[in-house]
Amino acid sequence: MEDDAEDFVRAHTRLAAVPYVPEIRLRLITPAAVPGAVPDVGGDDRVYELWERAGRLPFWACPWAGGQALARHVLDHPEIVRGRTVLDLATGSGLVAVAAALAGAALVVANASTRTRWRPSA
Repeated sequence: MEDDAEDFVRAHTRLAAVPYVPEIRLRLITPAAVPGAVPDVGGDDRVYELWERAGRLPFWACPWAGGQALARHVLDHPEIVRGRTVLDLATGSGLVAVAAALAGAALVVANASTRTRWRPSA
């Protein structure tokens, strides 16, 4: 089942720079990454369709605005994490954890707030 999840992620995301944090690249879901979607022409509908097929919202594939802002702040002010332990609670894509690591945190723990369950589409 792990291979199925990896194949699903690779098929429906693309490696891209994160908005407002371009020095970090993550596998992101975008309308352009969804097979059959035409960017700016119903692309969001395809993204929501993909979420339904995945069985849950793929928080890991979306750089949420709050995470973008915090990651940008951490990278612009590395002294706030340098040499410290950082807990990225409800990590989602792991964006803030990656930013903290790049900014020199001594230890970074990224923790998802819910259990990840993989339900392959039928």
